[in-house]
Amino acid sequence: MKNLNQILLNRKKVEETSPLIHAITNPIAITMVANGILATGAKAVCAAHPDEVGEIVSVSQSLSLNLGNITSERMVAMRKASQCASKKNIPLALDAVGVGASSLRLTYAQDLLEKHHFDLIKGNSSEIKALAGEKSEALGIDVGKNDEIREGNIESLAQIARKLCQKYKLAVLITGKSDLLVTVDRYFVVNNGVENLSKITATGCMLTGIISSFMAVTDPVEASLMGLLLLEVSSEMANTDRLGTFLVNLMDEISTIEDEVISQRADIREVEF
Repeated sequence: MKNLNQILLNRKKVEETSPLIHAITNPIAITMVANGILATGAKAVCAAHPDEVGEIVSVSQSLSLNLGNITSERMVAMRKASQCASKKNIPLALDAVGVGASSLRLTYAQDLLEKHHFDLIKGNSSEIKALAGEKSEALGIDVGKNDEIREGNIESLAQIARKLCQKYKLAVLITGKSDLLVTVDRYFVVNNGVENLSKITATGCMLTGIISSFMAVTDPVEASLMGLLLLEVSSEMANTDRLGTFLVNLMDEISTIEDEVISQRADIREVEF
């Protein structure tokens, strides 16, 4: 099992270095993503004009791309940004929002992955199945009921994600009630979080931004585990039946929660293939 104390040290690394994270995301999520990045101690920039993204990527320490609410201009920008990040070996994450909902997004995501080097793909299980060429029952940008992560299908979902890991030489994060982080030789199951995270728009997009912050200082596996634990344990501490209050509490917890609390509540299982 990866050393949890070592993973938690990445919070301090981000706080000390304050890396610049470039997030090309959708307008529905942009405030949440930027605030999530800032809460880690990193800096956020969300530039999306095709004529400037190359310059901004070149001075960034991490790049995340989000396919939500896709537009033609943002598609051009993400291509240019991906090319620059790959050329300069800048950590690159793809949040495959909606690839199970439309052939436009699916074909576009596959083209990006074929042409540029990504370090992490994130999506729900319907999205990951679609990317892997499996039957997907996506409900728009949401996971289909039959695709949801549950104890009985974790191994099969991990094997599907493993194919993407092998093909594109990266890690795959499948999010849901449980989260599944997959590499070529192992997978991690994370069982933290609360249902209210699914009731606030863009918390998944914010997670990608948080993980991208940690990707600036460590590998995508440690970054993903750190991001998941930071968001999901914070959500447990912030939980309430009032959604507006929950969101405010959540942002407070992300920026102030102590490592000891995360360590005590972390629920991670590691399995080798």
